[in-house]
Amino acid sequence: MVLPYPYKIYDDVTQIILPDLQSMGVKGVLLDIDGTLMRTKDKAPEDRVFEWINTLKQNGILVYVLSNNKHPERVKALAESIGAEWTYLAHKPKKAGFYNAAKSLGLEHCEIAVVGDQIFTDMFGAARCGMKGLIVNSLDTYLWYYYPRHLLEIIFWREKRK
Repeated sequence: MVLPYPYKIYDDVTQIILPDLQSMGVKGVLLDIDGTLMRTKDKAPEDRVFEWINTLKQNGILVYVLSNNKHPERVKALAESIGAEWTYLAHKPKKAGFYNAAKSLGLEHCEIAVVGDQIFTDMFGAARCGMKGLIVNSLDTYLWYYYPRHLLEIIFWREKRK
C-alpha cells in the first residue's frame, strides 16, 4: 500500500537547494502553484521564488507546473513567466497528470521531484507515481480550511523512511 509520506520536508521552496536535488538524482521538478509557490490570492510569486526557479533551470533541472487550479489563465501566466510547460485542473492525486508531465519532460518517474504543500494531493500523487515528494509549509494558512485540512494531514508530516 502506498502512503503519502513526503520524501523530504522544507520550510519553503527556496530551501530546496540544488545539491539536495542532485543527491536525490532529480532532473526535473513538478511545481504546484497555490500554497506552494505563492498564496492563492496572490497574482505572482515573490522575486526570490523566481530566482530559485531560474537557479534550477540554469543548472539543468527541468521545470513543469502541475496544478489543480481550475483557472487556466492563472496557471498559464505563471508557467509562461518561468518558461515552463503546464497543466491546470490536473486532478491530483490521479496519476494521469503526473505521467503526462513526466512524458513531456522526457524523464523517468524516479528522476522527478514533486514540490507541493498538500499531503493528499501532491505527496500522495508523487508516491503513487514513484516520484519524490518534497513538501513545503503552505503559504495559504490564512484560508479557513487550512487548519482542518492540516489536522487530517499531520500524521504524514514526517520524512519517508528511505
